[in-house]
Amino acid sequence: MTEATAAIILSAGFSRRMGGFKPLLPLGDKTALERTVGLFQRAGVAHLQVVTGHRAEELQPLLQQLQVQETFNQKYQEGMFSSVQCALQAMPDHIDAFFLQPVDMPLVRDHTLPQLLRARQRSGRGIIHPLFFGKRGHPPLISTRYRETILNGDGNGGLKTLLLPYAEDILELEVADEHTVLDMDTPADYNYLCHRWRNYQLPSPRECEHLMIHKFSCTKRIIDHCQQVAQVADRLAETVNESGGNVDCELLHAAALLHDCRRSQPHHAAVGAVELCRLGFPRIAELVQQHMDLEPQQTVHPTAAEILYLADKLVAENRCVSLEERFAPKLKCFADQPGPLAATRQRLAAAQKIQHKIYQLTGNPIEQLINPLPSTAAKG
Repeated sequence: MTEATAAIILSAGFSRRMGGFKPLLPLGDKTALERTVGLFQRAGVAHLQVVTGHRAEELQPLLQQLQVQETFNQKYQEGMFSSVQCALQAMPDHIDAFFLQPVDMPLVRDHTLPQLLRARQRSGRGIIHPLFFGKRGHPPLISTRYRETILNGDGNGGLKTLLLPYAEDILELEVADEHTVLDMDTPADYNYLCHRWRNYQLPSPRECEHLMIHKFSCTKRIIDHCQQVAQVADRLAETVNESGGNVDCELLHAAALLHDCRRSQPHHAAVGAVELCRLGFPRIAELVQQHMDLEPQQTVHPTAAEILYLADKLVAENRCVSLEERFAPKLKCFADQPGPLAATRQRLAAAQKIQHKIYQLTGNPIEQLINPLPSTAAKG
């Protein structure tokens, strides 16, 4: 699927608003350019071109190390459109489509490119745009049948304006990847991307929301429940950490927002965990897997999995409730069914152990911690 696909990485600009040279800015132990190149290499894209211009000589040693073709744009001062034209002039004839990616959007997720390729294959459309909540992002996937159109364009209004007449050949695809719309034009943008890289194995809150709506097609009822569980989990984790705990609050929050992603299916915890793992979120999958059945550890400090388990049991629909209120209907329903009754009692006992652990650690009854929290319905 990727043998006749290319990627154009635009790295010729001045980085004026940033101050530093964007292609060589570090994100973790690699530069923005390395991360962008790596995205397409991992996807198996056959032909990569990095268009250089401003400070090109500083990029050449790294490009040689990465074994990536450099295409120098002598007209880089004319802007991004000239770099696209420069790349297309140098592109091999056998390429039938190309990704177009600015170097200052280096954290696009691995699962995004295959979705764009599959969408092109299924639809036959010539221009595929990734969307994040309706906003177009990068990289678009563009057929080389527009090669001559672009090469003959004057650049007024950029590529977007040039391709407007071909709206019937455009497909917009929602993807659960906030990084398709996150660039680093300013130091503040860069700082946020550094934060996102440190937590790259976790979907952002907006990505969680996107997954629940577009990937898992969850009802508002399920989403409201998950958001309320996240509020409770946040409060419990904050209190535990204030008492010497070491709960990863961002991990817990994301897992809480996604824990019922497959609520409508049998064995929903296991099914949801498998799908989240496939999306590249194994740490979240581990917590989601345990949110229905868990044996509390013999430790002083509750784990993130234990807090998620308890938070889920302290929320009925989108309301905070006591464990007694939460379990009473099922205990009554299963009164004459020994198997389900035993499982329900076991889940209640596990929740009570975790609740007692938090009380012993913090000295605060659970009711005092969660009662001030508003319901998600009140927020909406």
